[in-house]
Amino acid sequence: DRGQRTMSEDPALHLLRLLAEEDGQSIHRVAKRLGLGLSELQRLLVALGGDQRFDGLDLVVQRQDGERTLLWLTAKGRQLCQTT
Repeated sequence: DRGQRTMSEDPALHLLRLLAEEDGQSIHRVAKRLGLGLSELQRLLVALGGDQRFDGLDLVVQRQDGERTLLWLTAKGRQLCQTT
């Protein structure tokens, strides 16, 4: 039940922790490690991204590497992970 998740299991926090450990992971690998579908992860990335139209938090950026989409912490995201 999603209502009984603890804060440590929050997908956004888990994503930030994963990228703090190893930046530049592929979106498919991250989705698999978080146990999320790609569409769920994309929605999470809108919230954590830098798009002001969606009130993004500017913590994670997506970059294309050929066919692959890689996820990186922004400077703001890295700073947040260092203080928690």
